[in-house]
Amino acid sequence: MAGSKFEKLAISEVVERLQLESHFSFHEYDGDGRYVRHYVEDANIEGDIDLDALFWSGVAGIWAENDLTVDGNIVNWEIDTPACFLAIGRDLRCKNLIASSADIRVGRDARIDGGVLVSTYNHGYVEIGRDAHAKYIIIDDHTTIVRGKAEAGGWKDAAVTEVVLPVSKWIDEVRPEFRAEFFDDDGDMLCGNGNVDLVKALLAGREILRK
Repeated sequence: MAGSKFEKLAISEVVERLQLESHFSFHEYDGDGRYVRHYVEDANIEGDIDLDALFWSGVAGIWAENDLTVDGNIVNWEIDTPACFLAIGRDLRCKNLIASSADIRVGRDARIDGGVLVSTYNHGYVEIGRDAHAKYIIIDDHTTIVRGKAEAGGWKDAAVTEVVLPVSKWIDEVRPEFRAEFFDDDGDMLCGNGNVDLVKALLAGREILRK
């Protein structure tokens, strides 16, 4: 994960600026020796960002004060374990964004060039301060807020979710010819990890969804 230079900050140095006591799963990071990667200027990161792996390698979070561009995917597959947080002061641009337990906050716009933004399960948080641009935005039992426009297809699973998208669910959006691959006769997902196989199919470019 090469790219722009960053400085390492202790958690104690960013508590007030990032409001860690009320955000970013502060209780998971306090006093555990992890640090924050701090980018003062516009930042570029080459390749993918694995927020799960970063956390277990000692990184509590990534704080980019201005724009952050990631040449690959941002992924957080784990739904129950802590993950590295993202705090972005202005715009985020990346290929795809998969969020579960991580806390991700974007000050302005998020542009998902590869086309897929999926947020899953109720232990994480995604907030986009202005507009989100993607081919699909899919919100599956997750706290996701887009304060501006969601310029994308896709759906949310609950009307109360703060994103202007239709309410639907996976089984109703998957094309009939693919349903047996992902769902049993009762309509339950075959994958033991919830929607992971469905999301990976989208990331692979498979056209499994209804238009």
